[in-house]
Amino acid sequence: MKNLIRPMAALVVLTMISVAFVMKPEAETAPILQDQAGITFPENVQSIIDAKCMGCHKPDSRNTKAKEKLQWASVTKMNKEEQEHLVDELFEVLEDGKMPPKKALERRPQMKLTDEETKTLLAWAEAEEKRLKGE
Repeated sequence: MKNLIRPMAALVVLTMISVAFVMKPEAETAPILQDQAGITFPENVQSIIDAKCMGCHKPDSRNTKAKEKLQWASVTKMNKEEQEHLVDELFEVLEDGKMPPKKALERRPQMKLTDEETKTLLAWAEAEEKRLKGE
């Protein structure tokens, strides 16, 4: 638990700083700016990511492969193409039950996503996919 406090605090600070600089679009320009907006994390999604994903997918992770594959801290800075790729990947790994990987679960079984957590992440990914397609 101690190992998670520092990265979670950094993520909270990063999120707060990011929110402070988000411009409120004018009514007539909102649709254009909305299409360009980046991925956002509702509180329920963020809590799942913090609890189940950040351990491996963070800049200072000891898991080099996971760290190179995805760093959740950089997701909000992705361009549209990268966001689309991330959403596609999320669907694949969540629907196939590939994350967290079995090897990681052998060491830390508490990291297994519950059915409810998986449904929450899939619903969020579906909403992000629609946003990216302009639906």
